[in-house]
Amino acid sequence: MDLSITSLIVKDVRFPTSLSGDGSDAMHTDPDYSCAYVILKTQRNGLEGHGLTFTIGKGTEVVVKAVECLKPLVVGKVLGDIYDNFGRFWTTLACDSQRRWIGPEKGAIHMATGALVNALWDLWCKIVGKPLWKHLVDMEPEKLVSCIDFRYITDVLTKEEAIDILKRNRPLIKEREATLLREGFPAYTTEVGWVGYDEQKRRDLCRQFIADGYTRFKAKVGTGIEEDRKRLSIIREEIGADSLLMVDANQRWDVDEAIAWMKQLTD
Repeated sequence: MDLSITSLIVKDVRFPTSLSGDGSDAMHTDPDYSCAYVILKTQRNGLEGHGLTFTIGKGTEVVVKAVECLKPLVVGKVLGDIYDNFGRFWTTLACDSQRRWIGPEKGAIHMATGALVNALWDLWCKIVGKPLWKHLVDMEPEKLVSCIDFRYITDVLTKEEAIDILKRNRPLIKEREATLLREGFPAYTTEVGWVGYDEQKRRDLCRQFIADGYTRFKAKVGTGIEEDRKRLSIIREEIGADSLLMVDANQRWDVDEAIAWMKQLTD
């Protein structure tokens, strides 16, 4: 794979979702869903990698600047060298000896790394002509494991152990892939549970997703016991007793608060 990355474009993209309450929760009451959107170009016309990192409005410009800061580590690199050991390239981005200091390995610089890596995955999948899940399924165990940075997890799982697990389960791949294609992969929706929605919109969304076949739902909580009770009651009434209802407080509570609050919401 002698193609290389010839240029990098990053855009600040924002949507005024706070106007309609979309995406709102107890901690993030007025989010404007946004992203730092990355495009990696190659010398082959039309072959580009697209990736993003999600933000909620203000501060997106900081992530954009962080992407631009990482640009010298990406532009000019040969794709074959990157994909030969993708885990090593992740380390190059995440652990540059100077840039990592403004993380390290967290915060805006890490979010920027995510946007770049997502774009690289997109580009790789376009080259091989497969969706990401299929590309991963078709990889040999050693190749798949080479995509992972194991530095901080070897006390739990080593490269060798990961390869062994994949090899032992390899005979099951075709069966599992067939099951996935036949039955799909379970998903849940939070769309019914944003705190900024009124009752009718919440009910309409519940009915829509039930009609679409969803059986798993998540609601935002933490705005107040009575508000939470009302929100959950409406959703439960619409989705029925057999559907799964999960809740998410988005870092609103400490441990004791979470226990006390959930005891009040379980009925």
